[in-house]
Amino acid sequence: MDPYVYEGTSILKNKLNIRDEQKLIDIEAQLFIANVLNIDSIINKINIQSYKSIQLVHYFLFQEIYSWADEFRNVNIYKSEQVLNNLSVTYSDKQQIERELED
Repeated sequence: MDPYVYEGTSILKNKLNIRDEQKLIDIEAQLFIANVLNIDSIINKINIQSYKSIQLVHYFLFQEIYSWADEFRNVNIYKSEQVLNNLSVTYSDKQQIERELED
């Protein structure tokens, strides 16, 4: 069982309790864009030499919708992306995330 999705679905658990996949995609996109437009408010906290900055950016972009924003995941994932013709980006194995970021 994937702890990040609602049981019996592929919909990510979210703070807004949205259970409709397309609605979640739309809301996530709107919040993401709004936060990207305000990213300069945390620019001085970002150190590109530290993977912790990736966590900071992830938190900044997704904190309003996901309680686990900035945490390393504990399951391997595949996420179908519309812009990739419903294929997924290749994600790091859950056991290798920190090491690969450090590299």
